Amino acid sequence: MGKTGMTRRIDELGRLVIPKEIRRSLKIRDNDQVEISVIDNKIILNKYENIVKDRVINLFINLLKKTIKKNVLITSRNNIIDKALIDKDINIIIDDFMNTIENRKEVIDYKKNDMLYNIYPLIINGDLYGSIIIFGNESINNNDLEIIKFSKLFLENYLE
Repeated sequence: MGKTGMTRRIDELGRLVIPKEIRRSLKIRDNDQVEISVIDNKIILNKYENIVKDRVINLFINLLKKTIKKNVLITSRNNIIDKALIDKDINIIIDDFMNTIENRKEVIDYKKNDMLYNIYPLIINGDLYGSIIIFGNESINNNDLEIIKFSKLFLENYLE
């Protein structure tokens, strides 16, 4: 989002109202946290996503990987957890998935270069929050599928 042409006054308590149009486009709701940074004399506001810094989420990812013995990525709309697994193909797939927000399928399957990618959207309050991505050379068996469904349910409720 570039310049909007909107201006706002800071009140006597130092508060600034973020215009409704901007909050709506960034999916910022009442009581959401906003991260404030200063870069090159500019104030930068970002919707705070606790998924990246959350110890429980990182522990959960490691346990999920060990349990289903496959590569696992968990993403928010803007961040990927465990960046050690990122490669060019995954970036393309994630970008494609995140750009099709209307896609409410339970699982999206991709096959590229003999790798299978299964993407499970994380839907929170009716909005696409992120995804669980499982990838490897083998397809997912029924036991893994049950674990992933539980993981999806846990994460959607935990992040709500």
